[in-house]
Amino acid sequence: MEICCDIQKMVRHPDLRARYEAHRPPGDVVEALRGIDEETTVVIVFGFWCPDSLRIVPEVLKAITEADNPNLQVVAATVPLEETHDLPIACGGISVRKFPTVSFVPGRYQTTDAIPAGTEERARFVEESLTAEGLRTQGGAGADG
Repeated sequence: MEICCDIQKMVRHPDLRARYEAHRPPGDVVEALRGIDEETTVVIVFGFWCPDSLRIVPEVLKAITEADNPNLQVVAATVPLEETHDLPIACGGISVRKFPTVSFVPGRYQTTDAIPAGTEERARFVEESLTAEGLRTQGGAGADG
């Protein structure tokens, strides 16, 4: 797995750049992200081989960029296709079965390995874009079944 915390570095990748530049995130999503008032790490686990990842990840990154909330820390982990045969994949305290998975966890972490086991996610989006309702609701949107 490759880990990255720099959104601008991530969106230089040719598979993400065009969608990132073209996407206009919904205003209610940007406002919900701005409203997060505690240090939160946004963990994005995805694969460049996954069409849903190539669609959703740039949208998530653009919404976070536009929210410009200093409380948000992004940690992204890319998973090679050959590593998906043994699911779930553990990313520190987060377990992932489907891609992409975007998880909001309390605290500020630089890597997924630093996230303690048993960490309760504030929101989770699995194979779907962010929604304002999911960001505002404890437990978030999407199931990782």
